[in-house]
Amino acid sequence: MEPDVLLIVCDSLRKDIMQIYGGEARTPNLIKLAEDSVVYDNAIAPSPWTFPSHVSMFTGMYLNEHGVHETEKDKLLDLTKFNINLQKERLPERLSKMGYNTFGISNNPMVSPQTAFDIGFDFFFTLDPFPVSKEDKTFQEARRLGASPREIAIKLIKQGKFGKIREFARLRKREKLISTALNFPMDKGADLTNKILANGNWESKFFRFVNFLEVHEPYRNYNSKEVWDNVTGIKKMSQAGINNVRSEYIAEMEYLDEQIGRLVSTLKRAGKYDNTMIIITSDHGQAINEHGYMLHSTYLYDELSRIPMIIKYPNGKKFEKKKGYQNLVYLPKFIEDIVQGGDDTRLYSETTFAEAYGAVIVLPGGYKHREEYVKNTYEKLRKAVYKDGFKMTVNGTDGTIEEFMKDDKNIKVEDNKQKAKELLSEIDIFKGKENFKVPEIN
Repeated sequence: MEPDVLLIVCDSLRKDIMQIYGGEARTPNLIKLAEDSVVYDNAIAPSPWTFPSHVSMFTGMYLNEHGVHETEKDKLLDLTKFNINLQKERLPERLSKMGYNTFGISNNPMVSPQTAFDIGFDFFFTLDPFPVSKEDKTFQEARRLGASPREIAIKLIKQGKFGKIREFARLRKREKLISTALNFPMDKGADLTNKILANGNWESKFFRFVNFLEVHEPYRNYNSKEVWDNVTGIKKMSQAGINNVRSEYIAEMEYLDEQIGRLVSTLKRAGKYDNTMIIITSDHGQAINEHGYMLHSTYLYDELSRIPMIIKYPNGKKFEKKKGYQNLVYLPKFIEDIVQGGDDTRLYSETTFAEAYGAVIVLPGGYKHREEYVKNTYEKLRKAVYKDGFKMTVNGTDGTIEEFMKDDKNIKVEDNKQKAKELLSEIDIFKGKENFKVPEIN
């Protein structure tokens, strides 16, 4: 009997925070699941943000192949048109042709029918986890004015718009009431997602895709103004602010572990656990100021590129771990191999890549004067290559080497020129026809 498939994407989850990889977040449910699974150590996200990574995950293509990525002109939801026009069979389409019923449920509005991620699914359901929709006109108006309630109020007072202050105050009150009722931001849709899935149809053969948003910002006691001041180069994050984001990120991971445990229990109650391949991974990580940068996108540091990958194979099957790297790009063909009785060979590669194409930043009001700084700082093309325990990241806009690492530690190019040249050659081939400057080593 062909196995069922459950693909769980923990949006913005970095590998090193998890107990199973030696991190601080206590994850007893994942530890228990790991007893039946293979825990892969070298998984890489092809992009440091949601949209391109999910396209790669469903098509098996790198960003420079599918083209659904940010440019200097195209950002965020502008990419929907690229996704719609992409003529490539997606993972759910392929599985549907193989007789699978395909269902997706996402807590991230970026991964939804509105952004064309329902292609190939029999049904795709999106939960907006935010207490006030970002499409709300009052919310959008407030965001244009500033990054914090205090900043918004000061601007409105100066403009003499006291009626607007009352309107925004009502919005803020409603937001707080709904947040309390929904346990937001600790819960960003996972509880309702589990309730839906617990009462859903698990009739075989199924492919289920779930996007959990819990470890994605915002967090409790989240100081958005401090974060935006950091992003725009006005003021560095305080250590207290960094510590709060990190502790809340860990708390979110521990909460998410509970929710994953609930979902696994649902599978067991439905009698589907044994015959289901469960894949737990992430679309990218999350920076917590390790390199003076918060959140994600733009850069290819390991806190953004290295992701978890835990796979429970059907019916107790396990494979010996091999040398090499895993990448979300490899998932479609790998999944197809497994459901047809094959092994995990196509999940490995001796060399793998990650890419970033610029800034994915929508500045709130009060930061428009920082647009030039944001452009000059973040509008860079980057590509990273991983091979033989080495990593090299090249800034192709400036033509510079940003990282050269061996076993996760920075080394100098002079320490191993031969390997540095080899990695530059890999990037030169991978870059294709793009206007990407590859530096030379004498």
